[in-house]
Amino acid sequence: MFTAVVRVTGAGRLADFRERLRSLLVRDPDAEDYTEHHEEAALEYRFTPAKGIPFPAFAQASMDFPELRVEAQWDHDGARGRAVIENGRVVDEVRGERLAEGVYVAAGDAGRLELALVCERQDDAWLGYAASADRHTYFRYRDRRLELIAPQDADQSLEDIAFRLVDEWIWYDEEDAALERARYANYGYPVRGANLKSDKLALLRNRSEPHSTLTPENDAVRAALASQWLKAA
Repeated sequence: MFTAVVRVTGAGRLADFRERLRSLLVRDPDAEDYTEHHEEAALEYRFTPAKGIPFPAFAQASMDFPELRVEAQWDHDGARGRAVIENGRVVDEVRGERLAEGVYVAAGDAGRLELALVCERQDDAWLGYAASADRHTYFRYRDRRLELIAPQDADQSLEDIAFRLVDEWIWYDEEDAALERARYANYGYPVRGANLKSDKLALLRNRSEPHSTLTPENDAVRAALASQWLKAA
């Protein structure tokens, strides 16, 4: 079975992007049926394609709205993939692999980052990075045991894993981030050490629940971090 979800996010003209994409798909003779599941801060398209995801239409619309991020994730008979399009070009892609990665992000009152984590399976362990509003850590989880790794001791592999989470979800107080600061001020939210990017914060507020791609296997990592790291603060 082939299933795919394409999400469009960013501080831009989402409604205009939606209309532009619709006009492109109407004119595409190979376009297949899809459903729309939009929110205030994101567009979401779901496909069960026979021929494939209509990447040309999304790429063309992306060129017209370069400030928006188009992210496609798919599962084709267990082989999962991911691609990110910005300004009409693929800027990140993982294809044809059985991915072993999970992301979890939860926000609390006044936009506070309660917990964000990313973990990746490597050999017999889960490696990853976690952050809350006031601290962060790298970690290794193996045989139901959590090992915390200080930031100064993290190797390049751990830093690469962390970057995937931070690049999409988080900004830090030491950054200039003038636009993010202005949006937080508009919300009436304080800026803390680590903060959710405003478009992602809006997404979580609309959902009223954490974002999670964790499976039962790597949800044990989240539980261990919550009990052994967060509660130890």
